[in-house]
Parts: sequence; structure tokens; C-alpha cells
Amino acid sequence: MLRITVKDEIKYEGAYGYSDLENEIPFTNKSLFTLYSMSKPFCILGLLKLYDKGLIKLDEHPSLYLPEASGLDPRVTVRHLLHHISGLPDFEQNKDFCEKYRSGPPHLMREHLKLIADYPMCFEPGTAGKYANINIIIAALIIENVSGLPYAEYIRSEVFVPLGMKGAAVDNPTLVIADRVQGYDLAGGKPVRAPKSYDWLLGAGDIIATVDDVYALNLAIKNKLLLREETWRAALTPTNIYPFGMGSHISLWHGKPRITHNGGHTGFRTLHIQLPEDDFDIIFLSNSGYGDARNEISEMIFEAFYDKSDAPSDKVEMDKGYI
Repeated sequence: MLRITVKDEIKYEGAYGYSDLENEIPFTNKSLFTLYSMSKPFCILGLLKLYDKGLIKLDEHPSLYLPEASGLDPRVTVRHLLHHISGLPDFEQNKDFCEKYRSGPPHLMREHLKLIADYPMCFEPGTAGKYANINIIIAALIIENVSGLPYAEYIRSEVFVPLGMKGAAVDNPTLVIADRVQGYDLAGGKPVRAPKSYDWLLGAGDIIATVDDVYALNLAIKNKLLLREETWRAALTPTNIYPFGMGSHISLWHGKPRITHNGGHTGFRTLHIQLPEDDFDIIFLSNSGYGDARNEISEMIFEAFYDKSDAPSDKVEMDKGYI
């Protein structure tokens, strides 16, 4: 599914293929796609709401709010997590860790967090950047401890409902829901139903949502919803060592300021691009977990709307190993 919006007017919307290939169920605006890492901005919105209420300090060690994080490098702060500059080793990107400790449902993340502390840091906190799910998993666990609510319940009441995200939900293996899109991978040259992954994704990749739900993030950013204006300003300002604000990649795209995040894992590829100066928005949601045409499609869209054919900007890489 592809939607292009300019100043809240849909300039193009189209869907190709099927939500469920075997049963030939077409896509609709109610189709719920697995966002994977495009879930992260919504998690961070939830945490920053607690910050605005004075319940969280960004420059404190995560263990102040999450005892299981007490073994992490004492120099790490909550702010480091949100900018992906913590230097923490990630769960799924550490082969040794994955071989030693079984993956599993979100409730195991607290125990896994204690174990990951035994692995060496990737770099000194605040000196470099490395995109990693562990940063946002910790943020989700902090949300649970500070709010006193399960993560899914907090995000629904404090983010989804206020933003009018009527279809969005934090997914889990027991959730039975209408309009769920089936993901596909490739085997023997043919698309096959892909198993949904829930491992190492608490807060970092567990949201299912419609195209309208994703567009709610664009509305939140441009209208400064949910957060104080100064908090939005900080969230949309990248560090000088890594091009991430708090929740999204911040960079120039053909000379234009761009706010973006993508997602990809088994069965799905997703992308959201915002050009705030022009109020230009691109949403790409696909249930094809094989191949990756997101970057090429976004470049063609830019050229079509801006009539420019200059050299394409650098591809934004996240979720390495999955895209």
C-alpha cells in the first residue's frame, strides 16, 4: 500500500496484491500491517509524555526507573537510548547471546536485560551511534515501571487514542483481530506465508496499524500534539554524532529536511517519510518480506513530484539484517 499526501490532501493512494494471497483478500484502508521498527517513534512518544509530566529525567541512568538495568554501563543515560548512542550490545545482533539464551515473549525481556550486561559495550556512551532495538526495549520497560501499566495498555490510552489511531494495537501472539495482513517471504521462487516474529521487539517493533494510523504520526509532529513544543524541538534535533532525533532519523533528502523511519523483518517492509517544510508525506506498507524497493520507490516519488533528477540521497539503513 502506498499513500502520498501533501498538506493533508491525498495526492495518490494505491494498493497492489492481496492482504491474504491464498484467500485473495484485497487491501483496504482498514488493513492492519505489521510496522516492525516503525513502531519505535510511537514508543518514544509515550516515554516523552512521562518526561513532560516530570516523571522521567532523560539524563539519568535507566536503572533509576528499571532495576534490571543496574548492571549496564553507569555512563548510559535515558537520552542516549532515545538517540541510539548508548553503545549497548543488542540482543538479536549478538550471535553468542542468541545461542546461549532462548528468545521469547516480551515478559522475558527483563531477565534478558540482566544477561546482556555481561557483554562488552560497542563504544563509550555518547561517542558514536548504533541503531539497536535494545535501546527502545529499555524505554518500553521504563514506561511500564513509571506508568504502572502494561506497555500495550499505556500506549493505547496515551498515544493511540489521543491521536485517533483507531486500528492500531500492540501485537502479541494471542491477539485475534480482523483485517490483519498476512506477511510473506520467498521460498523456491514463490511467496510463502511468513511466521510473525515477536522476539526482541517489545516497544521496538510490535505495533500493527493502518495507513491512517501511520499518518497520525505526521499530524502529531506538524501540529505538536501530545508533547510540549520544546520537547518536540528536542525530539526532532539529531545529535552531532548520529543522525537520529528521539524516535526518527533526521537528515537532508535532496536538500530538504527529512524525518523518516522504516521497518523490516519476516514478512513485511515499511517506510514513512515526512518533508516538514513542504508538508509532504509518504507511507509505504508492504507484506512482502523479500526484496526491498522502498528506497527506489521513494526516489521515483520525489522525482515525479519535484521534477528533479539529481543524484539520489543516501539510503537510510536501519534494521540491518532484515532489509
